[in-house]
Amino acid sequence: MGQVETVMDGKHTCLFCVIRLLPVLLLLISNCASQACAEPLVVPLSQEPRVMNNFVVQLLDVTHLPGDRRQAFRFESPRDGWLFFRVTAGVGRGGAIAATLSRKDAAKARPLPLFSFSSRERKTREVMRHLPRGEYTLQIELKNADIESLVVRKVPIIMYQRVPGNFRSMPGFPEYNRRFLARCGMLSACNTIGTYDGFSWMKQWLESGRHTVRIAGGIGGLTTTKLAYEHWGACMEHPTGVQGTIIDEFYPGLSGRFSTWVPALKRLRAEKPHKHCYLYLAGTAKSIRGIVEPLKDQDCYFVLEEQTYEARTLAELTRDGFARNWVKGFEEYFPGFPERCIHSVGVMSGPSDSKYNDDIYPDVSYKVLKELQFHALATDPVFGPAGGVEIYQSPVCDEEYLRWCARLFRHYAIEGSRERLTDDPYTLTHIRNPDFEDGLKGWTVGPAAEGSIATAKIDGYGLNVQGRHTRVGIGDRFATMTRNAAKANEISQEIQGLEPGRYYSVRMYTGDRNNLNRWQIHNVSIRVPDAREVPQLTMHMPWMHRPVEKFGNKPTYPCYHRIVFQATKSTAKLVISDWHNPGDPTGPVGQELLFNFVQVEPYLMSSGESAGIGDPSVRGSR
Repeated sequence: MGQVETVMDGKHTCLFCVIRLLPVLLLLISNCASQACAEPLVVPLSQEPRVMNNFVVQLLDVTHLPGDRRQAFRFESPRDGWLFFRVTAGVGRGGAIAATLSRKDAAKARPLPLFSFSSRERKTREVMRHLPRGEYTLQIELKNADIESLVVRKVPIIMYQRVPGNFRSMPGFPEYNRRFLARCGMLSACNTIGTYDGFSWMKQWLESGRHTVRIAGGIGGLTTTKLAYEHWGACMEHPTGVQGTIIDEFYPGLSGRFSTWVPALKRLRAEKPHKHCYLYLAGTAKSIRGIVEPLKDQDCYFVLEEQTYEARTLAELTRDGFARNWVKGFEEYFPGFPERCIHSVGVMSGPSDSKYNDDIYPDVSYKVLKELQFHALATDPVFGPAGGVEIYQSPVCDEEYLRWCARLFRHYAIEGSRERLTDDPYTLTHIRNPDFEDGLKGWTVGPAAEGSIATAKIDGYGLNVQGRHTRVGIGDRFATMTRNAAKANEISQEIQGLEPGRYYSVRMYTGDRNNLNRWQIHNVSIRVPDAREVPQLTMHMPWMHRPVEKFGNKPTYPCYHRIVFQATKSTAKLVISDWHNPGDPTGPVGQELLFNFVQVEPYLMSSGESAGIGDPSVRGSR
């Protein structure tokens, strides 16, 4: 397909670029001046809209437009919101392409420039614009050029939450800055960014046609209608410019103030109709009816906090169909609710400074969990037509999972797929007893001395030190190794079910039993000797969990460990040791370390354009 260029390309000010754009400019001038030219023949609707899934409606799909021509296409957008345009084209020497968009009932408005190609360009461009419902004409001027493909789709609000995205609790992960988000495809996949007070590149983002909304917190202090009106109104403004606010959050415990806040929100909708208003919701449809029902005709969006954490089995996970019963509850008093609903998919995962780590079990896949959630939202009729989808909250998301979410956005909310992105199973069966719930069963044990490897339990350890959300007792058991000066402690197990050529990760948590409140790197090793390790992806990093009473009201510092390897055969030996380097204890002798959450699963490499989990060169897209 060639190079993909989005609206986030940087500004080019050099003279060379100006010269390159001259054919485009001349083409546009010629178009404006040639009023005497006959208008191209346009059928009432060039194509019938096609519902692709709950998120996406295809309005136009054209292939092969060659030569010198003026071409126009008419399509109808069924409701206010985002339109997605993608064109793959090539331009010969001295040629150009220019495309503009006009709305039928806006005759006096100037056509909206969408995209242009200058001489000797061959690439794919993508544009998203927030536009009112109605009938549109897309006019394209070609000179010595050809368009390989052109698609126009109605897409949902696709919101990334939030920028800036510093990962405060895990310094080993990269900062989720503009560069990271661009490289992983997040910026090209979303059309709206949530922020508290803006970010350094917000002006460029807005100039690209995308949206920014300010997050309005501090709801608990808004005790009067006046205070709520002033606070939320201020959050709808920013010196750089924002398109609205998202209010965090409305829940049953605040129901006594709903009648106070409704007038404030109605006044804001009346005074600022051009601004978007999003309301975070937590609680049953019945318990928060007092805030939702009075606003159902106020052009608000309601953002459902769907923090779906792992379950032990797939049947348990999918039993309630994710948020389907919740949405059905709103529809009992708000017909058409799905169209005003944004599904906020929780992505709190991995090392966390609080209890909100939804990646709970090492023998199930969090990536597959998130895809199953996206797939349900995209395909279950209860959710359609869906108003939008977001992820929340990026600063407490494992970097691999955040990159995976960028692909889920594109696959379901732009490409409109109804098929799964990967057929990987939810249950991980590569190793047995990864959390030591059955003692050392399944592990080969090589103690340095008698009794130097054992198992133990600390009540509340998984929840209050590792942050494993809501699952009391999970993570409380572990293997222990007491470091010896003369010999390493080792446990090992054969990894099963590997696909040669595919990439996998081994993740593990450790703790220092007698020094949980001390920041330190635990000098341990994870090895897969008969596979190809990717050393630059290895991590051994402590993270901080907030103080809890059960552990002395002091921060605790467990460690996160990860290696990534490429399988060379269907099995491989996994070796875990309390010596980081062979022949050297590399840590305090006598230190008792706690090991659990040993997880082996396919790893999403950051390179390549494949949509699968693992090595793109081997698996391709499935």
